[in-house]
Amino acid sequence: MQDPDLDCPGRYCGRYLGECTACPRGMRVNVTSKNCEDCKMDPETYEWLYLGFMVLVVIYFHMESLTRFLEKACGECDVRSTSKWICVTLLETMVAAFLTLILSDPHGQLQLYGCGVRSFLDWYSVFQNPSEKFVETIYCDSEVVYPLFSIVYKFLGFCLIMMILIKSWYKPTVFTTSSVYATLYFIPGIALLHGLLCGVIYYSFPYLCISGSLLLTAILMSEHLEDFTDIVDNIKKAEFMSQILMYWVLHGYGILSIVTYNHLSHWYLLLTPLPTVFYVVTLPFSIPIVQSMNEEIQEGGVRGI
Repeated sequence: MQDPDLDCPGRYCGRYLGECTACPRGMRVNVTSKNCEDCKMDPETYEWLYLGFMVLVVIYFHMESLTRFLEKACGECDVRSTSKWICVTLLETMVAAFLTLILSDPHGQLQLYGCGVRSFLDWYSVFQNPSEKFVETIYCDSEVVYPLFSIVYKFLGFCLIMMILIKSWYKPTVFTTSSVYATLYFIPGIALLHGLLCGVIYYSFPYLCISGSLLLTAILMSEHLEDFTDIVDNIKKAEFMSQILMYWVLHGYGILSIVTYNHLSHWYLLLTPLPTVFYVVTLPFSIPIVQSMNEEIQEGGVRGI
């Protein structure tokens, strides 16, 4: 039984086993009663989208390293070769996500129990420890947003394990070795960023998706489309189309997250291909300007000589 007369200071200190302390993992302090209670809430849609975003980040870095090392290993690879490695990469990530889900509370089920997110401060409870009379600090920091913080690390760990297990079946090549080294770099990097900026990422990831997809689409188009006639040629390239589809997914995911968080109409999802369409439609108008600038630069160089 909890002592109802025991007053616990601070935002995250709760009554547990007769003491004012940090609530154990999987529990959160009740704002009204100040008791530590089990977290049995189903995650909201936006929280699922946040976890999905962390999966997409891993897939994105996998795809970037995939396209980069495939170019070095075999130049312009055919559709079959590229598709094989894309499927292998997706398999690694999806199996890691599946194992993470079924090994989380409740174990063996495709669902999660969580505490929910009420404010930005929930992600940084370590900075909310109260002090009695400004002398003694009461340490009440815990995973208030359980399991949104720890489950990401569990997923990243399974990604490394699945990469080792699956890629070990293939004959060692320049490509497989390079992709493994790339994963060993970006997985710890994601883990570090998540540990430092998890709260910022939680509230800003929809806008990161949209701005990132806009920037990446513009870079890709500028590298491959120098003329309006290049569109048909690039559509036939598996590498180009896979990147375009990946950026569409990223853009649509950001729109879906904003729509969900702000309770807007899902018709906004129709804006997903807009950046690509806009670039293609305005391409003929930008090419004459670029050509005239190049001609002026060449004429200036000839006059200087």
